[in-house]
Amino acid sequence: MTALRPPATLLIERSFEGMMADLSTATPDKRTLILNAMVDLVAERGFHNAPISLLARRSGVSAGIVYHYFENKDDLIRALYKHIKAQWSAALLLNHPQHLPYPANLERLWQNAYRFYVDHPRATLFLEQYENSPYQVGGHEIGLDENLETVFAMVQAEIAQGNLADLPTDLLYEMTLGIAVRLAKRVIAGHLHLEDVLLGWIAAAVYRGVRP
Repeated sequence: MTALRPPATLLIERSFEGMMADLSTATPDKRTLILNAMVDLVAERGFHNAPISLLARRSGVSAGIVYHYFENKDDLIRALYKHIKAQWSAALLLNHPQHLPYPANLERLWQNAYRFYVDHPRATLFLEQYENSPYQVGGHEIGLDENLETVFAMVQAEIAQGNLADLPTDLLYEMTLGIAVRLAKRVIAGHLHLEDVLLGWIAAAVYRGVRP
């Protein structure tokens, strides 16, 4: 049976090709080498088992070079979080969902988030660990960048127009993009396979679930 793609699924696959290289494929300067190595170490070993000595060996730079760029390990981890979060926020606005009508705008936003998570498995694991760690709980969250401000404004506009329930931001995230990351983790682990047309229907269903 052939199913029609919902409007929000169009153009996304091609646009993601080459839009964002994984952390490991960027042209590396020393700072980038350090960040690349740290995201790998955290994905493999967690925060506590990723010492600077091992990071230096993995990145191919000396410990002194690490401390030249970062005050300490905590500073490095927070810088890496900010770096990945900036990539994520840029990916959310791929194909300009802010210029689409409701509900295509929110559906495209959801699919953009999902594809970022699937295409960047180690970064996704890092984000999850960071956002459930004392680094986040301790009040070291980064502020909204320009892209996230655009996303936030788009969501607030839909709330004002009665298209989205006026829920706390964290709860609204869990009921929308939180579903994207949970599904992506199952796909990354090989436990689930989602065709593009199914992703479109999931995105539509997600936002039906948060209507007033």
